[in-house]
Amino acid sequence: MIGVCGIAMGTLAGMLKAMGHNVTGSDANVYPPMSDKLTEWGIKIYNGYDADNVGSPELVIIGNAVSRGNPEAEFVLDSGLPYISMAQALRNFFLKDKETIAVSGTHGKTTTTALLFHILESAGEDPSCLIGGVSKNLNSNFKIGKGKYFIIEGDEYDSAFFEKIPKFILYKPQHLILTSLEFDHADIYSSLDEIKLWFKRLVNIIPSRGHVIYSSEYNNLEYAVKDSFSVCTSYGQISSGYNYKFTEYSGSFSFFRIISEKSGTIEFKTKLLGDYNLANITAAAAMALELGIEKDRIVKAVETFEGVKRRQELIFENKGLRIYEDFAHHPTAINFFLNELRRRFPESMIWAVYEPRSATSRRNVFQNELPDAFNSADRILIKNPFNLNSVPRDERIDIESVVNSIRKKNKEAEIYNDVDLIIDNIFDNLTTDNDIIAIMSNGGFDGIYAKIISRAGN
Repeated sequence: MIGVCGIAMGTLAGMLKAMGHNVTGSDANVYPPMSDKLTEWGIKIYNGYDADNVGSPELVIIGNAVSRGNPEAEFVLDSGLPYISMAQALRNFFLKDKETIAVSGTHGKTTTTALLFHILESAGEDPSCLIGGVSKNLNSNFKIGKGKYFIIEGDEYDSAFFEKIPKFILYKPQHLILTSLEFDHADIYSSLDEIKLWFKRLVNIIPSRGHVIYSSEYNNLEYAVKDSFSVCTSYGQISSGYNYKFTEYSGSFSFFRIISEKSGTIEFKTKLLGDYNLANITAAAAMALELGIEKDRIVKAVETFEGVKRRQELIFENKGLRIYEDFAHHPTAINFFLNELRRRFPESMIWAVYEPRSATSRRNVFQNELPDAFNSADRILIKNPFNLNSVPRDERIDIESVVNSIRKKNKEAEIYNDVDLIIDNIFDNLTTDNDIIAIMSNGGFDGIYAKIISRAGN
């Protein structure tokens, strides 16, 4: 496996090992957490790429981070060894004999995938899954079950340098959840229309007996489901097949209800925060109901669902200080998360700590939208974008302009090169006994999570 330390590739390596295959892999810089898991699973990994690493395997799986010029990829091509993409491998080894349920969309895929798995698991279906994050209930991001269902996070990112189509097309799902659709992945897509077309193609391969559950709150999804031959049912806050409504907070739970013509009114409570998570829950519950899962089992599963690591995760709480970690990097996701923290904790001082790290967030496509994403925060601390030199100069985000725009809203905002200085700023200026620190990045953020927890505990 070339590029084995990515989350999806590393997870696939573990799944193949669990099936009894002899698996080896390599990556440019072998790094945790995946490197630790690979070692735990007994998978030999090579640090750095070299043709000698490949040997003579029966099959080579090439990750989508690998490009032409990679010495191992070049060796594979020159030697005629059989090779496939990660998405093809998942299809061939795990999905072809299962009833596959894909969860796709710009936001909410990981939480919705994990929750739908938890519902079906709690209902005794013994499903399989591949999740883009670690489910706290499962304490893993994959399971190979004996039941008929396989729930998979359907990513729209392309599959490989030799297969420039979205991974979700190759999964050939029988059922589909569409959580959202906005422009993203500016490094591979030229426009929103291009992404919309691929989502429409995805819907077009769902069987007529299959279920498509889609959010009515994203107009772009109406285009995707229009003229579908499948059973398409919407969900949202109003005028949908499944309507959800928040009712109250009580203790550590949010209470809400889902109303549908088919299932009536169902009362729920959840440990997850925010309307966006209520939408995710509604999507998963709607799919489960359409598949015939009993209401009571769904309600209990939602109540016992602990969430996904790195998704609105409370990683520290003591003496009025709360520290959350979130994967948010798109302006919509940042806005959702901070808005809900403000609604849940209206009297708190909210610190937004953000690292532009994804391919899109380091580009200027959302430069004008990004300042408004922080409206619910009191103080905004932004690290200079990760590896900005790898982005073409004319496409780079101007982070100073973003910060200046935030300051014009009479908010305190700063740019930093060093996470230790960010932490110093926070702990030198904690002003109340009710502060919230929201750290947002889709990467390691230079180890800020462990550092800030250590500082907070002293």
